[in-house]
Amino acid sequence: MELDVLARLADVADGQFGYLTHAQSAAVIPPGDLQQLSAAGLVEHVSATVVRFRAGGRHLTPRLYAAWLDLDPATPGWERVGPRCGVVSHAAAARLWGVGAGPGPEVEFTVPHRPAGPVPPEVQFHVGALTEGQWTERHGMPVTTPVQTLRDLAATGRLDGAELGRVAWALMSAGHVSEEALAAGLAPDHPDPSATLRHWLDAADHLDG
Repeated sequence: MELDVLARLADVADGQFGYLTHAQSAAVIPPGDLQQLSAAGLVEHVSATVVRFRAGGRHLTPRLYAAWLDLDPATPGWERVGPRCGVVSHAAAARLWGVGAGPGPEVEFTVPHRPAGPVPPEVQFHVGALTEGQWTERHGMPVTTPVQTLRDLAATGRLDGAELGRVAWALMSAGHVSEEALAAGLAPDHPDPSATLRHWLDAADHLDG
């Protein structure tokens, strides 16, 4: 394989933490050449349709990042426009913020419409329209803000009050958000959001105590 071809592949992968979708590689080389790179140990599969250059970086959440790349496999990550490109949300967003979220899929996105075709069992989609203040970017991917993440987790019913309180405490302790901002974010779904959040926080404190 010519060095200039490898350089073209590396240019794409370099902007994506060393990752490359099959569709992106197919725009440069035939599938057989990618298999040769794999056999030579130059790339490794992260998922069925995403590889990583072994000399490149490694994303903090490789399976989540690979799944996000697969939402639009032909488009480089840096060219995608949020939130329509798919936003990491719910339990996956909590993990990306470094706070955990108890039970929930490892890969979870909020998208404007459900993608066509089969969905891998480890991926869960939520169809919805996020506004500008409900998402941001973290570790190279769009992700729901801490406020929206807590609101989404509460809406799923997966977590009880104490578990939601632990997530809220963790988000505040990490300096990601204030108690006032979290309460304000719950306002659309709770008649007394400050009291609801305080109840969750007290339940988490009682459980840990």
